[in-house]
Amino acid sequence: MARRTVIAAAASLAAVLAVTGCSSGTGNDGGDADSGDLRVWLMQDSVSEDAVAWLEDEFAAQNPGSTLTVEMQPWDDIVSRLQTSLASESETPDIVEIGNTKTATFANVGALADISDLYDEVDGDDLIPSFVDQATLDGKTYAYPLYAGTSVVFYRTDLLEKAGIAAPVTLDDLVAAAATVQQANPDGVEGFKGIYFPVVDVHGLEGWLFSHGANYAEEKDGAWVSGLDTPEAKAALEQMQTIWQGSALGALDAKETAGNPWVPYNNGEVAMFSYRVFAQDSISPELADVTGVMALPPVEAGGESHQFLGGSNVGIAAKSSQQELAKKAMKLILSEDFMTQLAEDSGWVPGNTTFASAIPDGIVDAELQQQIAETSALTPAAPNWAIVEGNNIPVDLYSAIAKGEDIDEVVTRIGAKIEATLNAD
Repeated sequence: MARRTVIAAAASLAAVLAVTGCSSGTGNDGGDADSGDLRVWLMQDSVSEDAVAWLEDEFAAQNPGSTLTVEMQPWDDIVSRLQTSLASESETPDIVEIGNTKTATFANVGALADISDLYDEVDGDDLIPSFVDQATLDGKTYAYPLYAGTSVVFYRTDLLEKAGIAAPVTLDDLVAAAATVQQANPDGVEGFKGIYFPVVDVHGLEGWLFSHGANYAEEKDGAWVSGLDTPEAKAALEQMQTIWQGSALGALDAKETAGNPWVPYNNGEVAMFSYRVFAQDSISPELADVTGVMALPPVEAGGESHQFLGGSNVGIAAKSSQQELAKKAMKLILSEDFMTQLAEDSGWVPGNTTFASAIPDGIVDAELQQQIAETSALTPAAPNWAIVEGNNIPVDLYSAIAKGEDIDEVVTRIGAKIEATLNAD
């Protein structure tokens, strides 16, 4: 489903919520019962069956006379189902999992209850900071992090060694390494490139912007202003353009191809690629011992990089009639037991990064994933951001840069589109 549908659905939902008196997102005032039956919507493949069973059983044990039922939801058409259900007191689930970049949209239209009062009780300072920020509007928090999936840079240690290259410690080093290893072509592979670097992997590319301290836009005096026409953003785009113009494979590949970046890596066509951690499961066993991993390097050696982090938040529906009971369930969801089991079974970085050590080690270890999560950044928490993504404006930005267009002209043109979209009624 195109991301613009998120806004269309949310706008319709906002109208319903406004008519029925829940546009403030303060929660249904009738939720003071001591017992009841909670419905929790989680997404398919987010949480293991064992973790779900523990949550249901533990909630019942701690709250005699009450039940909690997890209803697993397919990702297809989830926005339209949320639109219909969250607007109805009789149909709404009590607790919902929502993608992290969609949370601000649903919070803005009043679909989620203000649960700021839970912050200390769920160890808010230990939760993924970027997710909490994304779910906080006007000083009120409407959801908390459930889990996240990190991205890393995979690279051939043997090829870099043969080319006389140390593992990059800055973004400039990474740019140089891609060019140097390509020129060296240690194994003599025809058409060999330094790095697989497709423009459609928008979230992977955003780490370059964020690490330079830039973002697509920021809010100033009640309006959204482009963040692209800045020295920081331009520096990031210049680095990426250098790669695309000289040492990148697959710059304009379609999403279907770009979604399998390990294929050219396994074929020896590239020395590096950046992707979500689960890519480690698809790396050829023959290459496992010569594959290194690292976070996207920072701008300066010894500094921090900031990568986009995909994942989900969890919040309480504003229409739920079981607000207090739902808060008890939220505490269990964000507890050490549940977070640890989620990490162990699913391999996600748990919303509370204190428990990230439970992530099973593979090519990518748990400590690295925790570090990436704790220093992550996200796209603007603007209600209309989903329209920006739905209209493929970020892809247009990176495509133009990859084709060698003038950076000043591109950021002016794309920045104007972003501002117009984010500030539209």
